[in-house]
Amino acid sequence: MLFYPPSIFIKNLLNTQTKKRIFENFLSLSFLQAANYILPLITLPYLVRVLGPEKYGLTVFAQTFTTYFQILTDYGFNLSATREISINRENKKKISEIFSTVLVIKFFLFLISLLIMTAIVFSFKKFRGEWVIYYLSFGTVLGQTLFPQWLFLGTEKMKYITILNIIARLIFTVAIFVFVRNVSDYLYVPLLTSIGFIVAGILSIVIVFFKFKTGFILPTLKMVKHHIKEGRNLFLSQITATLSDNTNTFVLGLFMNNTTVAYYNAAE
Repeated sequence: MLFYPPSIFIKNLLNTQTKKRIFENFLSLSFLQAANYILPLITLPYLVRVLGPEKYGLTVFAQTFTTYFQILTDYGFNLSATREISINRENKKKISEIFSTVLVIKFFLFLISLLIMTAIVFSFKKFRGEWVIYYLSFGTVLGQTLFPQWLFLGTEKMKYITILNIIARLIFTVAIFVFVRNVSDYLYVPLLTSIGFIVAGILSIVIVFFKFKTGFILPTLKMVKHHIKEGRNLFLSQITATLSDNTNTFVLGLFMNNTTVAYYNAAE
């Protein structure tokens, strides 16, 4: 019988656990990526047929518009907060501190985003004529604000990102076929999208509190300043890349028409 020194046994055990964790995370993100591609392929042809290019294009334009506010509320936390959570993953108190501070900042940015959107919507005719759809679409920003993706990434619990995102998309996919029956139902599209995002956001907070045993700590001004500073440069670098992915659709909606947006989105 071979005898392994305790140090080698522990090392092998850790290597096995690490490999298992990496594989689970890879599998989780692969499932999410597959769902992100497959589920829209189910709903897109149906929505274009039922709503027509004009109204479908309007829903796409409204969602693209609110994406800019998602970028603002995300700030740079998906990178900066992920790093800090990863460094302090064994320190429950520190995780609670980071979670609470980032969540408070994100809610503040959410309120700023809401004010900016309101000013834009009621200042320009292009938006004012369909103001309801922009507010319904804005629910995705609230869902994104609640969802602590950075905490799941930092603790390497990607399965929660996958499960919650798929839940949100399944809610939307099933509900679309139930509630959207003709062109007059176009407002259900942003409403159902937002409901999916918000449900995922609320469930994620429940998981953080009860599964991760993370508490809420009222952040100090020093904590807030620290996290804003940490995320600032990452936010500025991220915003350029993210804007380039959405600008074409947004510009088409501003200067062309919603039908053009619909065809462009379908082609993408």
